[in-house]
Amino acid sequence: MSGSESLTPYWRYRDALEAELLPAVSADGLMAHTRAIAAWERESGTPGEAQAYDHIERALKSYGYAVERREIEAFISLPLEGRVALPDGVVIEGLTHAFSPSTDGLEAEVVDVGDGNPEDFVRAGAAGKIALSDSLATPGKAWAAQEAGTVGQIFVNRDHLHNMIVTTIWGTPEPDTAWRIPRTPCLSVRRSDGERIRQLIRAGRGRVRLETRVRTAWAPIPHLTAHLDGTAEDRFILFSGHVDGWHYGAMDNGTANATMLEVARLLAGRRRALRRGLRLAFWSGHSHGRYAGSAWYADHAWSELQRRCAVHLNIDSTGARGATDYSVLHATEDAQSFVEGVVHDVTGQTARARRFPRAGDQSFWGIGIPSALMSLSGIPKQDTDLSRWMERLFGTAGFPWWWHTREDTIDKIDPEILALDTRVYVAAALRLCAAPLLPLDHARFARAILGTVEELGRASGQWDAVPAIDAARGLVERADAFVRAVDAVAAGAAEPSRVEGANRAMIRLSRTLVPLFYTRGDRFHHDLALPVPPLAGLQGAHELARLDATSDRARFAVAALAREKNRVVHALEEAAETIDAFHP
Repeated sequence: MSGSESLTPYWRYRDALEAELLPAVSADGLMAHTRAIAAWERESGTPGEAQAYDHIERALKSYGYAVERREIEAFISLPLEGRVALPDGVVIEGLTHAFSPSTDGLEAEVVDVGDGNPEDFVRAGAAGKIALSDSLATPGKAWAAQEAGTVGQIFVNRDHLHNMIVTTIWGTPEPDTAWRIPRTPCLSVRRSDGERIRQLIRAGRGRVRLETRVRTAWAPIPHLTAHLDGTAEDRFILFSGHVDGWHYGAMDNGTANATMLEVARLLAGRRRALRRGLRLAFWSGHSHGRYAGSAWYADHAWSELQRRCAVHLNIDSTGARGATDYSVLHATEDAQSFVEGVVHDVTGQTARARRFPRAGDQSFWGIGIPSALMSLSGIPKQDTDLSRWMERLFGTAGFPWWWHTREDTIDKIDPEILALDTRVYVAAALRLCAAPLLPLDHARFARAILGTVEELGRASGQWDAVPAIDAARGLVERADAFVRAVDAVAAGAAEPSRVEGANRAMIRLSRTLVPLFYTRGDRFHHDLALPVPPLAGLQGAHELARLDATSDRARFAVAALAREKNRVVHALEEAAETIDAFHP
């Protein structure tokens, strides 16, 4: 039976050490760390953020970690102020966003574009005007408005203003992407203010004056990693979270930093049990540089990460008051069975792991590193605009109303929920570092690839999907056999060489399949901060289905699909060869 059908025993690796460590999680200690970190406003590169890093560094050194702290240069954007002046003399104070350009006073007609979808701009005749939309100021929405020819954007955020970052560029811009730095100013306003503007539009008096002030410049930001060596392997587990945040950011991301320190403390006391090392990474530039810190690390530690990093464990926004729902998680397909098992074992809830969205310091997919978790506990689903927006953005509706607001303060944290979240991360980190075999399920990954290829083959009969479908089916058969073989290694008193052979094969498989399924094809550059669908290059099959088969555009699309099909087939055959070379 394959891992896609039931969890194999070694993926549910639990021992006396885990039973000892989970009750040792200290809610008081977690809250003490959170208070220390959330005592400071922590925009990227600011003195408050540096104070938080000082606390983190002192704690890690006291636990016995080797700590490396440095400053890196990043392109950082800090929003300062924004407002819109109405023709009746009313001035609405709003919230501008990171990477919005500054404007001393942009005067233009404002038009209502509803949800801000591409067709809405055409309907409203938005070119040359300021667009008013019901939406968070997301990169995709801001880019769509700019591409539609608008000169400015006003986003209606209902009852709470949420800080956002509107650039579509992941990490530091390159010459080929710098042209995408936003050129149109953005502002968010509350629902009541949005309705006032709509009344003016209906009355034919919708000319407004938009003012924004944003400081966007190169800046030194902190970067900190801490390492604990393993006893049997040179590999390590990367456990990461960002320190910078909006305002005091108690939940986002002070609690996550506290969890990282508690995991570090508990595992440091049991280092003899760790086969693999634990490397903690504390990022800056997450909120104000579109993942600048993690992207920098992927760029500058690429070779070491390729050789030594087994799995990336990420953490964001834990311990929120009322966050009792663990039903939706995120992981790459090879790590989904693992995280579902950990969450069920620790919380008793049945979790369903989903494909990652393009978010959350997931800067390592090009390298081919499996990744598990991002956010964890969530607020039970509510019928609110924020829940719907979060569902579309991140695949989970569980973010609380104070997310990315000035109200994200220490009173929003529940110590017991934070302790439970931390126990999940303690169990996950311990199993990843201590289990003889890595908990990766490539049978589940192969089935996800096959399902995607089959769906794209059905989308249009104008391209030859058969070679890709055949290669995917062949990989599914081999992956099932591979999982059974690894189960056999786990079940017996395997020699170290057999365990190492299985781990090496699993890592090679992930190095092949993760970039194939999660990137647009370049392992050494970062995709944009926009959704990347599975097997992105083959997604053109959907567009092809809508085109006249005799048109130039359709023929160009067929050529592109043929080339992308070659990439997919080659990767699947390479994965199959990795399995064929494994001899347990």
